[in-house]
Amino acid sequence: MSTAADTYKKVLNIFFIILLIILLCIAGYVIYKFISAKIINDDSDEYITEFTNEIGDIDSNIISDDGAVASAQTNSEANNKASKVKTARSSKTKKSVGKYYNYDVCGYIRIPKTGIQYPIIATLSKQALEKGVCVEYGPGPNEPGNTVIAGHNYLNRLFFSKNKNLNIGDKVYITDLYGVTVEYTIYNKFETSPQDTSYMFRDTGGIPEITLATCSQNGSARLILYAK
Repeated sequence: MSTAADTYKKVLNIFFIILLIILLCIAGYVIYKFISAKIINDDSDEYITEFTNEIGDIDSNIISDDGAVASAQTNSEANNKASKVKTARSSKTKKSVGKYYNYDVCGYIRIPKTGIQYPIIATLSKQALEKGVCVEYGPGPNEPGNTVIAGHNYLNRLFFSKNKNLNIGDKVYITDLYGVTVEYTIYNKFETSPQDTSYMFRDTGGIPEITLATCSQNGSARLILYAK
């Protein structure tokens, strides 16, 4: 005949077994996420090497605004960047490159401050966002107008998870399918609601600009960065 003490001991043992299973599941999930991040980062680096080889003649000269601070640029200075891109492309041919995880790619992004580089997937989808950063809206890398590039914010530090560490004046580099690399300078940083899409449709007056978009850690807001 079991006593109250025996019943208590059995309940306690069951509780600890359940707790151990939960802790093992959490640990397994965390390990899986970080291993997945390592695989994606390795695949990204390998793809960018292949991308560089396929393009073949990537310019060593980076198109920039000759040290001008983006927030102080005039339209004529920024349009000069568009002219430089056009001139650089005039002697080149737009190349076709291999797919990245079966997705079409339109260039790659590099952000020195956060130490990331990823292929830019040409079309956004839920599945594509699990593998890289995607064009959410706009004409595409280094084209006149506003190109929005979206990426997830994950605890494993993939994609745009470290964008919160970027500030006004930091640099972003975009290499396109012509092999032209353009330097963009961040000039605005803010959070907005997930329902707000106005950052997509802003008029740049023909100036090549990019918008980097990601969610906050809990998904309650979007972090937006403007660069030109």
